[in-house]
Amino acid sequence: MTITQILQNEQQQRIGEISQGTRGKPHVNPYGTPGMSLNDAGDYRKIVPVDEGMVQQVRQIAFDHMKNGCGISDGEDISAVIRNYTMSLSPEKRLSASWTLNEIFQNEAARLGDFVHQQVPGWDWGKPFDTSILDGYRQGVDMQI
Repeated sequence: MTITQILQNEQQQRIGEISQGTRGKPHVNPYGTPGMSLNDAGDYRKIVPVDEGMVQQVRQIAFDHMKNGCGISDGEDISAVIRNYTMSLSPEKRLSASWTLNEIFQNEAARLGDFVHQQVPGWDWGKPFDTSILDGYRQGVDMQI
């Protein structure tokens, strides 16, 4: 049997499995994060309770992005932290927990951006600024100066 024939055979088997009704089996998204369940996901875009230590870690990462990268980063660190935490949860809770932590991160980043704008009116994301102004910032608190 040639490699082409083996691959065609495997493809036919996969097509057969799909067409013969894998109903009742959990849906697996081959393009999504492994371990994420779309079964009974409903509207997963909702704030759900998450570990307070994770909330603090996510906020700290947003702060570090502002201090070390002027608000810009490749996002790998926050993605890894959220992914590692959500994979410790049951599959049904992962999407909402991931969404919740991402919202907390985005909100904290926006607060940081507003704080820097208050201190340096001409500042824009990615532009350097005197990071000592962040000494007066308090995580998760909207500040008016």
